[in-house]
Amino acid sequence: PSRNSPRSFRRTKRRSRGGPDLGLVGLYTAPLIVGVIGLVFAQGATGGLPTPAAAASAAPVIESAAAEVDPESIANVGAGVQVDATWLAQTAATTGIDQRALQAYATAELAQRRDAPACALSWNTLAAIGWIESGHGTHAGAYLQQDGRTTIPILGPALDGNNGHRAIPATDATAEATGDSEWDHAVGPMQFIGSTWAKWGTDASGDGFADPNNIDDASLTTGRYLCAGGRDLSTGEGWTRAVHSYNHSDDYVDAVRVAADEFAASASVGG
Repeated sequence: PSRNSPRSFRRTKRRSRGGPDLGLVGLYTAPLIVGVIGLVFAQGATGGLPTPAAAASAAPVIESAAAEVDPESIANVGAGVQVDATWLAQTAATTGIDQRALQAYATAELAQRRDAPACALSWNTLAAIGWIESGHGTHAGAYLQQDGRTTIPILGPALDGNNGHRAIPATDATAEATGDSEWDHAVGPMQFIGSTWAKWGTDASGDGFADPNNIDDASLTTGRYLCAGGRDLSTGEGWTRAVHSYNHSDDYVDAVRVAADEFAASASVGG
């Protein structure tokens, strides 16, 4: 998707629970809004994709979620896969990621491992995106309920053509989702705009409805989007291109890379 929004990271002074001290944080902490699918930050000074040689040395660590090992220790059956409850509790404790959000990220990884094994999607990449986009679903006082939905909708700014944003008129479907009958907004913990969600939205929770405000649905949809086109996220080039397709900003890609590596490092300490 085409993107056209202002740079919206801001500097932070300290690490917050559930996310690394990146120096760059998106919608989660900033009154300026993070770029989203269908919307992007302004390009950095260099612009464009890193060269394959540069990207190849900068892929984040792939930290894999644990699948079921004992039927009695199953935590989740979303998307037809199961995450080991012991792994989930330990990894949430060591990374500081809310356990309900981590459950969604890990489930999405396992589902993509089954459906698109060559993609090599990892939960820590999804967690990095979820942290930057919405603080794992906690932006503006929201939090995740046990069914995976946020307590209040997480909305980006009106895409009205102002402040560097693209102008994207509302449709009947987006107006129902956002409450704005004039302009579209990015929605949910992973910040999808209506047209992208209409194409990629996936029901991972099993309730028969693909909901961008549901962390399970949004995480698996993000995974499918990143893996599109046969991408291999185990390589630096493949991973960089995938995240760059999500948000056409080199700063954004770098921030996701740093967060993904730190989540993996924290999980390894716990393991």
